[in-house]
Amino acid sequence: MRLDDPALLALLLLLIPYTWLLRREVRLPRPSYLLPQLFGAPPVAGAGSRRLRTLPFLGVLRAVALILIIVAVARPQATTVEAVRPSEGIDIVLVIDASTSMAFSRISGAESRMEAARRVARDFVAERKASGADRIGLVMFQRRPLVLSPLTLDLDAIDEMIAVSVRSGLIPDGTALGVATMEAIDLLRGSDAASRIVVVLTDGENNVPDITPNQAAAVARAVGVRLYTIGLPTQVRQVGVALNELTLVYMADETGGVYFRATDARELSDAYQSISDLERERVGEERFLTTRELGPWLLLAAGLMIVLELALRSTRWRRLP
Repeated sequence: MRLDDPALLALLLLLIPYTWLLRREVRLPRPSYLLPQLFGAPPVAGAGSRRLRTLPFLGVLRAVALILIIVAVARPQATTVEAVRPSEGIDIVLVIDASTSMAFSRISGAESRMEAARRVARDFVAERKASGADRIGLVMFQRRPLVLSPLTLDLDAIDEMIAVSVRSGLIPDGTALGVATMEAIDLLRGSDAASRIVVVLTDGENNVPDITPNQAAAVARAVGVRLYTIGLPTQVRQVGVALNELTLVYMADETGGVYFRATDARELSDAYQSISDLERERVGEERFLTTRELGPWLLLAAGLMIVLELALRSTRWRRLP
């Protein structure tokens, strides 16, 4: 709950003089009357004395009603978050290694690296689709890169391309990591999005010398593109031992991105989720709220208390003139 105008709660200070007047009313001496008493009759006790002692407590009803009115004037509101989405769109290019090692090496169980890469990338696209403002491009590579899609809002088409077109054998085998990264950067050159990123997934070392990964990272840094890199090592090794990991770490660090090491399908999925979370934090969120006014209910309760007080004063606690 929140108050739309909390400054009006200062009116609660009116309760101080009201409480003083109420206490003063309690302490005021009440007039007593001597009535003739018949011999043998029981003395006339103040039958209403108990009512008179409790009479000031009617003022409490009025005080509570006053508090409710003041709080109602401050406009208390109950808010509910209906939806959350990034305040600005993100432009993303997915770069996926489609070399034969991706197709034939297992990452967990019977699932190949390529199958896991496709599945997790599609989950990533589905999550970004919920924002409604992100554009995604798609590049796959072996010995040379193949741009499957420029930046587009049609994420259903991107999902279908990942499922159908990202596979080995369409182009000569190899690992053109640097050239593929440069192609992704080129797709982002005309973008004015709040955040521009390239997500590179590979399991090998660059073996096409036309453009090195370090050169691509330098260009990305110059044009303000962040590189997130994901490595699928052949064996479980410490970061930095494999040359491809050193390269991937450098690419990410040089551009303000992050390197993720994925040795199984769960870690691969976590890597894409972490990238999504990092970018959501970077661009901020836009929240859609529904607001329900509580003031009318407080005014209704205050009105009922005032009616109750007036009813009691005119019946059980009625004063004779």
